[in-house]
Amino acid sequence: MHFAEIYTKPECPFCVMAKEFMDGMEITYKETVIGKDVAWEQVVAAIPGITTVPQIFINGTHVGGYEGLIKWAGDN
Repeated sequence: MHFAEIYTKPECPFCVMAKEFMDGMEITYKETVIGKDVAWEQVVAAIPGITTVPQIFINGTHVGGYEGLIKWAGDN
């Protein structure tokens, strides 16, 4: 069983697609909403070099955004 953490922003279409994809794969996830649960500056400090959302960690490993999630799923 896999567990994910996903950092999102409201009204982000790729965030919605990532959550729907994980739901379809039955991946349990914890969502952190940027601007509500955490500040963007805190996320950038924790994950240097990012510029977009979603940002996804699966089993503690950073896979990137939506495209990274799709690639990870194809590899696993």
